[in-house]
This record gives sequence, C-alpha cells and structure tokens, in this order.
Amino acid sequence: MAVFNNEEEMYSLIGGFFESIKDSEPIKEMMEALEPDAGFNAYVQFVYHSPEGKVTWYEEKDGSIGLICGETDLRAELKFEQSADIGHKFWLGELDLQEALARQLLKAEGPLVKALKAMPQIEKIYPMYRDYLEKTGRTDLLAVKQ
Repeated sequence: MAVFNNEEEMYSLIGGFFESIKDSEPIKEMMEALEPDAGFNAYVQFVYHSPEGKVTWYEEKDGSIGLICGETDLRAELKFEQSADIGHKFWLGELDLQEALARQLLKAEGPLVKALKAMPQIEKIYPMYRDYLEKTGRTDLLAVKQ
C-alpha cells in the first residue's frame, strides 16, 4: 500500500513539512549550496508520482525562501523525480541516495555537484521530518516499508 492515499494527503504532509522548515538554518544553508545559475529562477523541484505532485523551492523577491506545491512556470536548475513513497523514505533518511540513483528509483536532472554540496544540510533535515510526522500525529508513517 502507498504511503500517501492521494495528492491532497501528500501535499498536506510533504508540503506542510517543507512549509514548517523553510525558514530553518539547514534550509537556508541548503539553498545557498543550490543557488541557481543564470536562466533558472528556482532552486530545486521535487517531482512525485503515485500520487502525482510537484514541490518547487525558489527565492522570493524579499530574499526569503518560498515554495510552491503544484504546477508552476518556475524553472528549477535541479530536479529530482521519484515516487512519493521514495520521496517519503528519502526525507526519513532511510534511502541510500547512491543506490537509489543507480537503480533509477530517483532520477536527477541538473548539476549533481550542487546536490552533493547540499548533502550535509539535507542530512540535518531528516530528523526534522520525523519530528513533523510525530507532531502531526502521523507516527504510522515512521515505519518504512521495504
């Protein structure tokens, strides 16, 4: 059975989580590492399948970090495409990134060097996702299905 029952639940949990941490220090540091080159106006986009969805991180006009859940015309330099289940497993810190890329469970588009530079910050986010699931009463999602 899928982790998320539908798109609304996925956006509520993953989007809600991202919204809750977007002003945190690890996110600010991660976005510094992912600063987009000319021609791009978003840091990173996560494309999810089963259910379908997109979450795009970008810089607001005032310099703060924004995110859009759903379709957007913003162009992200880095895109990561995966099933929503794989995305959930990733944010729990339970996914071997190299193995997922090799097995194409996670498809990356853009300069992976930037993504690798952001890994120390990303690793700080894993416990924040677990905490968010606990705070929102979704401890049922803490057990990762293999």
